[in-house]
Amino acid sequence: MESKLEHLIEKIKSDGIEEANKSAAEIIATAKKEADDIIKKAKTDAQGIIDNANREAAKLKANAESALRQASRDTVLLTKEKLLKLFEAAFRKELGDTMSPDFVKDLILKIVENWGKENQLEVLVSDKDMEKLQKLLFTKARQDLKEMVTIKVDKGISKGFRIGLKDNNLYYDFTDESIAEFLGEFLNPRIREILDKA
Repeated sequence: MESKLEHLIEKIKSDGIEEANKSAAEIIATAKKEADDIIKKAKTDAQGIIDNANREAAKLKANAESALRQASRDTVLLTKEKLLKLFEAAFRKELGDTMSPDFVKDLILKIVENWGKENQLEVLVSDKDMEKLQKLLFTKARQDLKEMVTIKVDKGISKGFRIGLKDNNLYYDFTDESIAEFLGEFLNPRIREILDKA
């Protein structure tokens, strides 16, 4: 009986060890599968994070490049506009310097000569040029001009003059501003074209 008991104990031990080994193998297999799943998910998540980061980086780069292109275009346009304004200011200054009382006197005399002595003319000038222009126009040799030409002050004129028939309220504008505006219509497109090529 003892041998049967021993045999039974051996069998229980053997079955228990076998069962334990089988359970351990299942636990290990499950643990390995879970570990593999965790690693696989971690790799997928990591790749997703990397892909997302790459997309965001590409988007940021594209936005930065677009902003730089826009800033570059804005800078070029602003520079062109400033250059045109500088040119216009220099042009107006040069034109204003040219419209001296001596030059204005010569122009007025040419207009009087062309319109004829029978017309009564009115000339509008700046207050700072009026006295000098009267002295230059109405010399002793040209006293007859006093009857043909009336000179008045126009506070809206800085350089140059406006001329028209007396009491007609219609004037030809020879001021620095109107001449600069007239010439600017022809010069500015050409200057823009030059700046666009540069």
